[in-house]
Amino acid sequence: MIRSVKEKISVFFHKGHERTLLTKKNIAASFGIKGITILVSLVLVPMTINYVNSERNGIWLTLYSMIVWLNLFDIGFGNGMMNKLAEAKAKGQTELARKCVSSTYAIVFLICLGVFTAFCIINPHLDWVKILKNVPPQYAGELSGLVWISITSFCFTFVLNLLKPVVTADQRPAISSFLDMLGQLITFAGIFILSKTTPPSLITLGLVTGFSPVVVYIIASLVLFNTRYKAWRPSIRHIDFKLAGKMMNLGIQFFVATCAAFLVTQTLPFLIQRLTNPVEVTNYNAAFRMFSFVYSIMGIIIIPHWISFTDAYAKGDYAWMKKTVSYLYKIFLIILSFQLILLALSPMVYYFWVNHWIKDVENILTISFPMSAAVCLYVCVLCWLNISIYPINGIGKVKLQLFSSIVEMVLLIPVALAMGNKWGATGVILAPVVVYIPRMIWAPIQLNKLINNRAKGIWNK
Repeated sequence: MIRSVKEKISVFFHKGHERTLLTKKNIAASFGIKGITILVSLVLVPMTINYVNSERNGIWLTLYSMIVWLNLFDIGFGNGMMNKLAEAKAKGQTELARKCVSSTYAIVFLICLGVFTAFCIINPHLDWVKILKNVPPQYAGELSGLVWISITSFCFTFVLNLLKPVVTADQRPAISSFLDMLGQLITFAGIFILSKTTPPSLITLGLVTGFSPVVVYIIASLVLFNTRYKAWRPSIRHIDFKLAGKMMNLGIQFFVATCAAFLVTQTLPFLIQRLTNPVEVTNYNAAFRMFSFVYSIMGIIIIPHWISFTDAYAKGDYAWMKKTVSYLYKIFLIILSFQLILLALSPMVYYFWVNHWIKDVENILTISFPMSAAVCLYVCVLCWLNISIYPINGIGKVKLQLFSSIVEMVLLIPVALAMGNKWGATGVILAPVVVYIPRMIWAPIQLNKLINNRAKGIWNK
């Protein structure tokens, strides 16, 4: 029996197409790593609420969602570099690869410097209590300090996060998952120590959550660019701003698509805060953490396929692509079944996961079933879309996605405000589901045309 299992495992990891085997190994490694990350993130919810209370937690989550928007200032250079780097690697063009990495780091650093300078000039004229709205006045001083901490830590991660597309271009996203896990573990340890030694504060919370990943990525960048990626190590003499145009051509399309994705995921907490209160943001975050478990699993499976589809499409391996897409749809059906079971059990899960551990009664979460159902549906829609969008991005035919993203960005805010004013936080959460309906239809159609070599016109751009 044991020998049979070992043989099956050996066959799974050692027999098959080279591209598939590398993808399998990355998925397997990511599962173990991501499992720890998810577990830590779940434990952090009650721990953070106990440390700072549900109101402070909601304020921090809202501000964080706004700061993350600044990632859009890379204008798609990260994803553009990833695709170009993967192509250069496949063709053995080491010099070109190093120029791509060096140029991207230089451009993103200059953008980051501009963002920080602009913030220093504008921030003295901003009233963050009025911007966030519904913030209790006793937290005004902490909020001011949290803003500075968040912007400063963001500027570091803005540049350091370029390591992620580098390792992904090398078809090793498990490295990125491992680094994220380390950042989460340090954050966990930091908040645990704070909860035992210091009074509740948004400032100390911001320092730990903001700079833990920074420390991890500084060390990782120094190690990896002096070992495995030494040939790609950024250097001043390899900066070539002429490459920016080539990476920008594809990168700008990824940028617009990323804008749409950010608008959906990172605007929801802000809208919930303004239409309701910080506690509802905490409730939404808890529900999303629980139901996004499967989204994380789907990410582990789908992310390695981005570069795999780049390679397969370049080589005309349509049979491999069709087989892989069929496999991904089967995974989605399993995920959908799991989500429905989780939704039915959600009140019990909330209790044993969060409320059982909450010390103060006023911090007990009261998450309504309609909110849970809305978050469940929203996450299922994201999983469905990623099955098509990641392979399409890998293939590089993103013009239709570009147009769709523009329409989604225009519609989301008014739809969310209309639905939010009528149904509160639940209405806000359902808004992206409504806006994404056209994409849910066209994306699988385009992918089917591409993997069957029948894409023409807008479907092939």
